[in-house]
Amino acid sequence: MFLSRPLFFLALFALLGELILTPEIPFSYRFLFLFCLLFLSLFLFRQKKNRLFFCSLLCLTLFMLNFYSVNHRYRAERESIGYILPLQAVLRGKVMYVEEQEKKWKLLLSSCIVDTALKKKNSSLKNEEKYQKRNDLHFQKLILYLPKESTWESSMPLPLPGQICSVKGHFLELSPATNEGEFSLPSYYKGEGISGVFQAKTIELVRGESSPFAKELFTLKQSLGNRIDALFPEETAGFLKSLFLGERSGITLSEKSLYQSAGISHILAISGLHLSLLGGFFYRLLRKIKLSSLLSSLITSFFLFSYFLFTGSSHSAFRALFMLFLRFAAIQLGKGKDLLSQLSFALLFLLWLNPLSLYSIGMQCSFFTLFVFFLLEERPGKAVRKKKEKALSKICKKHTLGFSKHPSLLLKFPAYLSKLIPCLLSTLPHRLQGSFLFYLAMLPLFSLTQFSFPLYAPLLNLLLLPLLPFFFLLGAVSIFLSYLPEQDFLLLRLLSFSSRFLLNLLFQIFHLFMEKSLALPFSQILFGKMQVISVMFYFLFLYLLFFFPKTLNGRHSIPCLCRVHPIFLSLLLSLGFLLSLPLYLPKPPKELEIAALDVGQGDGFVLRKGNLVFTIDNGSTSKNLFPEQIFFPYCKAKRIQHIDYALLTHCDRDHISGIQALLEKNPSISLSHLILPASALQDHRYDLLKRLAYNHGADVSYWQKGDELVFSEQGIRLSAKENAWAENLSTSKKRGPDTRGHQLHIRCFYPNDSAHIEEANAHSIGCLLEYGHFRMLFTGDMPKESEEALLENCRETEASPIVDVLKLAHHGSKTSSCPSFLSETRAKFALFSYGKKNRYGHPHKSTVENCKKYRLFPLETAKLGEILIKTNGEQFEITAPQA
Repeated sequence: MFLSRPLFFLALFALLGELILTPEIPFSYRFLFLFCLLFLSLFLFRQKKNRLFFCSLLCLTLFMLNFYSVNHRYRAERESIGYILPLQAVLRGKVMYVEEQEKKWKLLLSSCIVDTALKKKNSSLKNEEKYQKRNDLHFQKLILYLPKESTWESSMPLPLPGQICSVKGHFLELSPATNEGEFSLPSYYKGEGISGVFQAKTIELVRGESSPFAKELFTLKQSLGNRIDALFPEETAGFLKSLFLGERSGITLSEKSLYQSAGISHILAISGLHLSLLGGFFYRLLRKIKLSSLLSSLITSFFLFSYFLFTGSSHSAFRALFMLFLRFAAIQLGKGKDLLSQLSFALLFLLWLNPLSLYSIGMQCSFFTLFVFFLLEERPGKAVRKKKEKALSKICKKHTLGFSKHPSLLLKFPAYLSKLIPCLLSTLPHRLQGSFLFYLAMLPLFSLTQFSFPLYAPLLNLLLLPLLPFFFLLGAVSIFLSYLPEQDFLLLRLLSFSSRFLLNLLFQIFHLFMEKSLALPFSQILFGKMQVISVMFYFLFLYLLFFFPKTLNGRHSIPCLCRVHPIFLSLLLSLGFLLSLPLYLPKPPKELEIAALDVGQGDGFVLRKGNLVFTIDNGSTSKNLFPEQIFFPYCKAKRIQHIDYALLTHCDRDHISGIQALLEKNPSISLSHLILPASALQDHRYDLLKRLAYNHGADVSYWQKGDELVFSEQGIRLSAKENAWAENLSTSKKRGPDTRGHQLHIRCFYPNDSAHIEEANAHSIGCLLEYGHFRMLFTGDMPKESEEALLENCRETEASPIVDVLKLAHHGSKTSSCPSFLSETRAKFALFSYGKKNRYGHPHKSTVENCKKYRLFPLETAKLGEILIKTNGEQFEITAPQA
């Protein structure tokens, strides 16, 4: 079916060529893409499509060269920013787009020049040329953040699109994703072709004239935004500004999370869906008022292009705009609509203009979703489906025209239904099958982007998407009426009030449907983050079962299934494929896995073995959104729905904020047991945690010297003092880890008792983990005195303090990790958990020197990101997969 679409092959060759050159993709997968490319070339050659074969090779060569040059330039720009990151500089560039945020203005600049010498140059022409060559750095696109300060706003007007401004300030560091599941801001900006982010201190206009068109668009956008804020409540106004203007700054984090969890977050962005709805409505409206097809197409194209610039020019909006242009061109040329070719042409055009758009998640989702949709239209049985759909359309059109011209035909409505219902029922199985296959093909996309699938999202989209045109209509009417002098006209006031009331009611319906869908059982099916190789096998088997032309064709299928009805056969295959879905999802580790998360300034450890999940601390003070942006996404990416034990060494926020947020506002992750230091029993600083644990349904234990947990086949031993085995049904029977082999032993050696210790660091839990021959010591924020007490307790119990990995206390502070402690533990690796450029100066120079003295190899989360320790009890390996 694709041989008749040469544009599809050209786009496929261009895409594979860029994937082969993408340095972020592992070499093994790039080799697999090369194999696919060779296979396609051989296929075209054997099909004697010589012209298409050579055109595809030419397209491949051009796009690979273009991608290589643009990617090389981008990397050079990023390296330049790395060199001048701590320096003040002067930035000069042309304003392309302006967006208002809560505390600042966000400007997109193009054709930028950054002067690192702050304009201190000689006057002679020869010296000026040398100066520019040495100090002027060129960038294609940069983001400029401009603070909203009254002193600045009064002295200088806001730069408008088209103007050239000169800004003094410095570059901001873009932190990459260093933990599994964390959002990568540098990758997002790379997909947009943006090299860096510049923070402004002072600004001046170099060339004050803006293009009238750009200025009017910006002025209109500001006016509409202010008007929407004045007309509607805060939540409704934020939603409408996102829907109309593409501004999401007015939407709270909880609102965004609600839309994402419900599976309709695409509504909040100006996507291809919005442009398609607006374009189709505007074109039909112009045709209704008797404008010609050519004039309607031109006016609609101009309107959509203006709206595209007006809302920020996203990749999915560009795709929809380009496809609509092609559709209008096809109408004027009298050509049929070939949506797959239009999509391929749009992909070619976008990859040529911005090869780095390949990194954009929005671009990937937009094109992948449409490709799956068009592929479903081409699956086996296309002729039968088209015939039935055509018959249904013919019946609907005939009777609709008849009713409009002859109202008396309403008497024949029962006869109309007698023809319509059988026709609808005949198309229903194919429509249901198509919807099922569509969401089956979308499962890996959900797994890779948000790690879960909202089960009721298909139904929710079916119910809510038809309401979007009403939002546009009522919003436009409300804004238009607000500009009219309605004080003297009762009818206008009534219309304005009614439109706003209905729009607020629709918004409440939106929220009600989303909240009810999330309250239903199995509303979120957790998939975790699928491996790339699993995704490839998933799509291979999906294609062979449901899309391969010979699979469901009775004459070519397996002989024993030849007499099975195709619909019944399809249901059997679908059920079998669904049952095989767990094979593609990430599996719990069979042996012990310890992840030291890069939490910034704080501590965070996740221990897993089989179905057992044991956390130690997990908090941060340098990352305010640590739970929402790091801890919860990590749990989702690893398919962690239940934490068996959460140990908090003490009550400082940089150790507890993640677990506290889990107990407060994350019902999707359950916790069975919370372990606190013994002094927390009477310490008011732990009251909130204890109350939250009670409300959550988690048991609370208080640890001191001698308490331990041993995970083995017989159950879980809760305390060495009691020396009894406790059968915990929720943990060992229903959720018990695969404990065959070595026992996992976690034993507390500090604090000594439950006596109150005012200094929180001084009562930090110190515990030793043993798994076979592997040993690791966790110390919280223990000071030197507590470390000495821990060693003394080890001597009393004749327990060896020698370990393989030592988690250094208090983030490497000088108040901890005394020489005697490092000497007796004899660790091979010292794990530092701290944040970059923290205000405490962690790790201290003396601690680092002591580690070198006692030959401890440093493992620093601030430098390596998430640190992963895997051990089978005999050997262990340490990796930093996301660094």
